[in-house]
Parts: sequence; structure tokens; C-alpha cells
Amino acid sequence: MLLSIVAVVIPYGLCRGLGLSGAKAFYVTFILVYILSWVRFPGLFRAIAEQNLGLINLALLILFFVSIIGLVKLGKLGFPALGSVARRNPWKAEINDEIRLENEEKGLIETAAAKITKLEIRTIEDIAKALEEIRGIIETHRNNLPREERERIAGSLNHIVKDENIFKKNVMNTRRLIQRLSNVDAEHFRKLKERLEKATGKEKRLLQAEVGSIEEKLGIERAVFEIERKTLQALNSFNQFLRAALERVTNSAYPYDAISHLSQAQEALKGIMELVREAKVLEEKILGLIKTEKDLLKKERDKV
Repeated sequence: MLLSIVAVVIPYGLCRGLGLSGAKAFYVTFILVYILSWVRFPGLFRAIAEQNLGLINLALLILFFVSIIGLVKLGKLGFPALGSVARRNPWKAEINDEIRLENEEKGLIETAAAKITKLEIRTIEDIAKALEEIRGIIETHRNNLPREERERIAGSLNHIVKDENIFKKNVMNTRRLIQRLSNVDAEHFRKLKERLEKATGKEKRLLQAEVGSIEEKLGIERAVFEIERKTLQALNSFNQFLRAALERVTNSAYPYDAISHLSQAQEALKGIMELVREAKVLEEKILGLIKTEKDLLKKERDKV
């Protein structure tokens, strides 16, 4: 009697542990016990029949078919089948972790990279305006630039150098951030490829879309990283032109010679602005891809 109870309780408990509803767990348990009883103890059913209790055998047979029908109906109503639970559960925690990382990445792009980019644009615009004013003063006085004007221009150029140093730090911070996000996405890509190798049907199509999206994002992140590298190079050139102009204004008898260096600095600044605006467009694309990836991950997690 005890063994019979154990034989029923163990498969029922396993079914419930796999996430099956109570009704579905009962149906699965009864089907297994009924089939195993016929295979291992066929004499039991013959003995019941010989005792003129054939109705019990009939009732058990009817309950067997009812269990099969009930199992199928519950499956159609959206309850997870035993096989699908086994396939889905191993990835659920991993997918939820990936969704969490996507949310963190979105927050970092919006609160860090995007804000830094907006600040960079404002800084460039302010520097461009200051350079234009300095150039106007020098062109007005040419080589007869008064000492007080030289001192004022020197102060303005030194202030620009300070702004440029802050700008460079922001670029380096953004570069480190993009590198960090790229490393996270590369690990995400590796996990997706592993799941894709084991997937079939609808799950495989979802994973293929996820892999395509993450590949595109990794490519954009590499492009942003390259833009930041070029921006740092351009800032170094801008700094050299600015210091050359400062030298002519403060120490040369011909301050008008600073105009050529100012022109070069202005051209370098235009190139930097183009790079920063290009990075801004790519950051917006990354945000769009993050949303796409989150939607796909949720579909993969919630698939039947």
C-alpha cells in the first residue's frame, strides 16, 4: 500500500515541480500509472474482472481516455506541455538577466552618453563663437593690436583651452562607456548563438532576429568607438592650432599671423562638430535597437 502511494506521489510531485497545473499533473500521473500497471501487473486487471468487477476496469479505462483528452484540452488553453516547460525553464533566468542588462544599457545611453553629446555640441558652439569674435578683433587691428586687446584675447584663448580639456575628458568617458557596453553586448551575442544552436521553430526565428539585432548594434558601437577616436585626434590638432595662435598673439610683433592658425582651428572645430553629430545619430540608433532587443527577448521568454 505504501509503495503504491509513493508510486503515485513521486510523478505527481515532479509534474508540479515542473510548473504543471494540479489538473494536468493528475492527468499525467494517472496516464503513467495506468500504463505501467498494465505492463507490470496485467494479472491485477484480470483478477478484478474475475471477481465480477469489470465495471472498475471499464471506469479506469474511461478515466484513462478522459485524462488524455483533458491533457490535450489544457494544452490548447495555454498550459505549458511537459516538454515545453523543460525546454523553456533553463533559459528563463538568463533571458530575464539580459532584459535587465538592456534596461541598464538604455539608462546609460540616455543619462550619460546622450547628455555628454549634447554638452559637447553646446561647448563646440560656444568655442566657435569665441573664436569668431577673436578673429574679428585681430582682423580689425591687424599688426597694430593694442596690448590690452592682446591680453583679453590671450585670456579668451586660455579659457577655450580649458573648455577643450573638459571636452576631451567627456570624449574619453564616452569612449570607455561604449567599450563597456560593447563588451556586455558581445557576451549577450555569445549566449544568443548558443541558444540558437539548440532552438527550433518559432523560437529559432525569434533568436535569429535577436542575433541580427545584436550584430547591428555591435557594428554601431564599433562605429561610435571609431568616431570618438577620430574626435580625440581632431581635438589634439585643434589644441595645437590654438596654442600656435596664442603664441602669435602674446609674443609676436606680428599678431596678425595668428589668423592662419585660427582658421585652421576653426576648420578642425567644424570637423569635430560633424563627428559629434554623427555620434549622436548613432546613439539614437542604439536606443532603437535596445527597444527591439527587449521586445524580442520578452517574446522568447514568454513563448509557449
